[in-house]
Amino acid sequence: MKITAGVKSRKEAEYFLANGADEVYCGLVSLRNNRLPRENFSSAEDLRPVLELAHRTGKKVFVAVNELVREQEHPETLRTLAALKDMGVDGAILRDPALLTYFKKKKFKFYFTLSTLANCFNSKTLGFFAKLGLSRIVLPMQMMPENAGELIKNRYGLETEAFCQALYYGVNLDSLCTLPCPQTSENFSRKFTDFTCLLPYTCGKETFRMPMPPPEYMFGAFYDFYHLGVGHAKVARWPNVLREIDLFLKVRMLVKLLEKGVSRKLFVHEGLRIDAKPMQYGKSFTLKSLAG
Repeated sequence: MKITAGVKSRKEAEYFLANGADEVYCGLVSLRNNRLPRENFSSAEDLRPVLELAHRTGKKVFVAVNELVREQEHPETLRTLAALKDMGVDGAILRDPALLTYFKKKKFKFYFTLSTLANCFNSKTLGFFAKLGLSRIVLPMQMMPENAGELIKNRYGLETEAFCQALYYGVNLDSLCTLPCPQTSENFSRKFTDFTCLLPYTCGKETFRMPMPPPEYMFGAFYDFYHLGVGHAKVARWPNVLREIDLFLKVRMLVKLLEKGVSRKLFVHEGLRIDAKPMQYGKSFTLKSLAG
């Protein structure tokens, strides 16, 4: 299983490429993507040292265009990606079907990865996107292996990529829940809530609440993804650099365990050991000594 790490700067790219990442991906200010401008490379020229380092070591670099792109911006986006392809960038991560359709119409071929933000949860949706020229799909982070078989072993020859949900799990689709949040005693709507909703839903005489899978199950899911044939593990571009390094080092350790062929029971045990406080995002870095 290869590891794909998101980066926001040349320094981060150098770190991850030197410490076991097989691929890195990033954004450019000029391309619409799911990060703030300051978390992107300012120009294509800034990518050249990263490309040189990656290709010198047999690794790859991708750019993210994982937001919806206005129709009037399609031609410029195509020109930018064509120039990046000529420069040596290995592919692009997209979510917008209209943009993919435009590229197909213009016969622009590139290694396209479908972003997790496209929320492709079933084979019908995958079939739709596959016709637009994909090479890889990033599984939705909320998807579990028991529901992903037709996507992983798809008939289109697409590679697959998955998060290690025990370490990085978006409870709500695209993290855009805008319901009031009783967990923090706030009575107003907010975005980017990364925990289960505590509001009850009543149907007839029964009350339902949103489940949160336990960490044992989540580590088991990553084990199952590997054995189902997922070829890439994704470490997202995290705003907190130490947090991302912590995630990356844990994923690297877990992938090494998988490649050794350990049992599911031992894998889950080791996963719980290295991630003793998995829900304390940004507060507890198990591998802080390595990350510093």
